[in-house]
Amino acid sequence: MSRGPSSRKHEWRGRVNLRSVLRARPRERCQFENSFYRYDWPYNLLRGVRHRTLLFLLHTQGPVGRGRPSSYQVGDWVRVKDPEAIRATLDREDRLRGLWFTTDQWAYCGRAYQIERIVSRMLDDDGRMRSISRTVALAGAVCGGPDGSIGCGRACSLYFRDEWLEPSSAAAEAPQRQLTARVKPLVEIEATLDRRGRLDGISFSPEMAAYTEKYWTVLRRAEDLWIELPRWKKPRGEWYVLDGARCSGQVLGGDGPCDRNCGFLWHRAWIEMDVAMTGDLPAACTDEGT
Repeated sequence: MSRGPSSRKHEWRGRVNLRSVLRARPRERCQFENSFYRYDWPYNLLRGVRHRTLLFLLHTQGPVGRGRPSSYQVGDWVRVKDPEAIRATLDREDRLRGLWFTTDQWAYCGRAYQIERIVSRMLDDDGRMRSISRTVALAGAVCGGPDGSIGCGRACSLYFRDEWLEPSSAAAEAPQRQLTARVKPLVEIEATLDRRGRLDGISFSPEMAAYTEKYWTVLRRAEDLWIELPRWKKPRGEWYVLDGARCSGQVLGGDGPCDRNCGFLWHRAWIEMDVAMTGDLPAACTDEGT
């Protein structure tokens, strides 16, 4: 568990130099900081130096506040506007107030989704905390497209500015085909972990314990990632993303929370597949699966 803000300030105060920071091993708090993002040599060395430098800057820059809240609430139904309306808000780099409307997001235009999370502060891809305003994550709108045929395999949440949405009363279509999985009891999962809390190089985040002994829809298997990103080191084993089982960011302690809304990675040894099970599922289930 992360230590409180006062102890961290003490740790970085006084005789602190960049060399000692680069030698220190960052304390792993969530899967985003985990070895899933390790690169093959020599990229892993460069990545490690950069990450330690950013952690040093994070601890010296002070707390990062939240951005302005969205005009929507969690649970609201919204419709992603048509492409023409969205293009009218974007600059020449397809951005609105710095946030990129990615190529994957166009496939969601004209569809109705439920607000899953208000995004007002999050870790960026470099591990730096940033504030973000009037932005939300939508249940089922993930990198990979509506049919899961593209993307890196992690089914990360896509972020939508309020200006790209409009209220909607439409509900999601009923799921037609589902592969569900039951997360095993915590004691069984702990038995698979090494002394660093990992299995096949990936950590079991403390917050994942809240999702044990429940059924979840399997969103997809994270298997395409290393094809598209060959510099990344491929961990062993089978890994899955479960729909609705996402990180709240509370595990960051005094540095959080983070609204990135990452989907946890679940090892095949931590779950039991159950094709027949259709009940007792989270509200944000989709018909995506394998």
